[in-house]
Amino acid sequence: MKTIIWSVSSSAVYRNLFFFPGSLFERACERLRQHPDERIIFILPSQFRAKYGHLLVPEGLERQVIVAIADAPLKKSFFQRAFYFLYSYLVFTGTTRIMATMGTRPDEPPAGGKWYLAPAKILIARTLGTSRRIKRALVPYLWLKIFPERPFRAIFDEVKPDLVFAPHIYGWFDAHVLAEAKRRGIATVAMPAGWDHLDKYFLPFHADRLLVASDQVRRMALEHQAYRKENIALVGYPHFDFIVRKDYMRPRADVLHELAFPPDSKYILYVSGSAYCPDEPDIIAGILEWADQGKFGRDVRLVIRPYLGGRGRDKAFDMEKFNRFADHPRVVFYKQEFWGDLSRSFDFMNILAHADAVLALYTTMTVEAAVLDRPLIAPAFDGHKTRPYRRSIRRFLGFDHFREVLETGALRVVYNFDDLFSAIDAYLKNPDLDADKRQELRDKICGALDGEASARILSFLFKKP
Repeated sequence: MKTIIWSVSSSAVYRNLFFFPGSLFERACERLRQHPDERIIFILPSQFRAKYGHLLVPEGLERQVIVAIADAPLKKSFFQRAFYFLYSYLVFTGTTRIMATMGTRPDEPPAGGKWYLAPAKILIARTLGTSRRIKRALVPYLWLKIFPERPFRAIFDEVKPDLVFAPHIYGWFDAHVLAEAKRRGIATVAMPAGWDHLDKYFLPFHADRLLVASDQVRRMALEHQAYRKENIALVGYPHFDFIVRKDYMRPRADVLHELAFPPDSKYILYVSGSAYCPDEPDIIAGILEWADQGKFGRDVRLVIRPYLGGRGRDKAFDMEKFNRFADHPRVVFYKQEFWGDLSRSFDFMNILAHADAVLALYTTMTVEAAVLDRPLIAPAFDGHKTRPYRRSIRRFLGFDHFREVLETGALRVVYNFDDLFSAIDAYLKNPDLDADKRQELRDKICGALDGEASARILSFLFKKP
């Protein structure tokens, strides 16, 4: 039997490839039913056994779909940590700079906690990091020597895969999966699970075929990860296959009714940045004050989607931050985690699709809103406070992956309350404003929006040699 090992090591992988109608998983299962000589072995970390394990074996495919559990070792020796540090900073972008010197949360230290090492990190990137031979050959060679642990050895021995698919190449789990494949000379296909994964740090292994969503991600793979053009294939964002579907769309009147908003009202969707952006209450209070005073000339409401990060303290932070708005008559909270629950996904995509403007604080929701052609606004000021740059929301303008979004002009960046009011008011009066710029954003950032990304990925998994 042709055997594919497929890692499922993050919730983003489940969102991208499993949960929505017409997903890669659904298409792969359809193929398996037609080809009894093929099978898929899903490898999951133990913490995902209960969450996803029972969802991955469809009825009738028990012989062709198997779930295996294993864990990649997280603890590293001093020598391993030193090597990990050295190869990670072969890349030093605007994104790396923010993460390594300022951090993404204003009340916490940067990644690694040692901002003073930034000169050493920059030196590594500007010397060793300029060598493609080091990136392509020396790093993977040394990695296999310095990290001798082989957590997936027994699984590979038993199933003898023909192909390995690693759809979260940024993750440590998938690094070990790729390492085992490299040791055995097995063909590999890989993907980043997010649009911002290839501009952060250098990743130790190159897949034989890297599937990327857009020209933007391809550029990152070429410039930062030293891939060759011939090893990269454009496929599109698989979860956009769902977003561009029209069969889930409901009339605006129905959405307003479900939100308990008046039928003639307009609403702004506010996508929170949580602990990344502690001054959001000032922004929200300002918008509500303008609405209460009738300054927009119409009835304007607010849907707040709190940050749904996995950390308990982020959720507690959001709860405390937004409590003051819980009883405001113009505010509705959408607190459900929608990816992974189809009905909730339908609900939220309708809320997003009918929003009269979207304020998204440097999140991927900016790109998803652009797919649906929603007017986009991003505050770049700290409410009524004046924070130093390294603790200000302004620092997020330096993200490398966001730079290209900003260059299109589709995301209107506002630097004070006057700018914020003007941007909201302009979009409420004319939702077609900047439509050409949003089209440019879709062309440059979103990849193909034809609903066939999952089909293209499938073709690479079952491609004949």
